[in-house]
Amino acid sequence: MSANEANSNIRKNIEETVNSFLLSYEDGRVQNDTSIINRDVTPECTRQLLPASLLKALGAPESVVFSNDQYEKLYADDLAVGGVYNTVTKNLVIDAEARRAAVTSKSDFKYKDGDSLVVEFSWTLNFNEDGTKIDKVIEFADADAVKRMAAKAQELQASRETNGVNGDSGKLEKEVEFFETG
Repeated sequence: MSANEANSNIRKNIEETVNSFLLSYEDGRVQNDTSIINRDVTPECTRQLLPASLLKALGAPESVVFSNDQYEKLYADDLAVGGVYNTVTKNLVIDAEARRAAVTSKSDFKYKDGDSLVVEFSWTLNFNEDGTKIDKVIEFADADAVKRMAAKAQELQASRETNGVNGDSGKLEKEVEFFETG
């Protein structure tokens, strides 16, 4: 196989993996399965959320890195209050030789109470050798939308703690320990 053919195959794999990765937020909601969020990442994958100012506003370390398990817990908290719909990806750029991609996405986050908001992200993704799995995610978030999501989640949490659902007191699973990068 020539270098051009190999790069073409890797490029195709990366594109398919990017699309599946971004749709995992919707698929996890539809199937009510938080593990789907990690279907396209390696077991050692790390996820970093930016900008640092957003992390600071959320009370997290400014250079936090999430493991797959930590990210899945955060995703479970999102599913407790709503979910992602209508994801549109744009501006996909693939560097097959470096095994990297960059893409932007826009989605609707719909809350179980009927409220919704639009969230946008810019993603930088690093891939394994054949482009079928992601081993590093850098997620640059729409800070205003994420802050509104956090405020709404706290509002719904307070409501659930007061009212409870099915006798569970409505507690969200925000017990995620952060670790900082060097």
